[in-house]
Amino acid sequence: MRSINRHVSLLFRMGERFLNRRLAGSGISSGTAPLLLELRDGAERSPAALAAAIGVDKAYITRSLQSLKHSGYVEIVPDLEDGRSLTVSLTREGQAAVAKVEEAMRAWIAIVSQGVSQADLDIVSAVFDQFYANSKQYCSR
Repeated sequence: MRSINRHVSLLFRMGERFLNRRLAGSGISSGTAPLLLELRDGAERSPAALAAAIGVDKAYITRSLQSLKHSGYVEIVPDLEDGRSLTVSLTREGQAAVAKVEEAMRAWIAIVSQGVSQADLDIVSAVFDQFYANSKQYCSR
């Protein structure tokens, strides 16, 4: 089991480094990219919903959203139904940024999956889906 933890940790760090290099100068980082991906469907979301979706705390969301707002990728406005709450949505620039993030992620997967069959990739995907479901259940307690 120890090698699984080690490999997941190393792949995560290398993937972050790859994304940060690929997205350098864009105002997007491996830390803010998941927020853009969560908003890609076009729906407005609250900061709390975004935090829950990607598993981070509200302080992290606040910093990340301010960075994305500064770069022109998101709009943060008061909720029309509850003026005390905020809603977040992608701008046109944000929608274009999502395409950059997805392209960078596809490039990373192409690199790490070289020589791996589609059948094996399907198995890995299913296993990681289960890992995620297990961790989400455990961490939501």
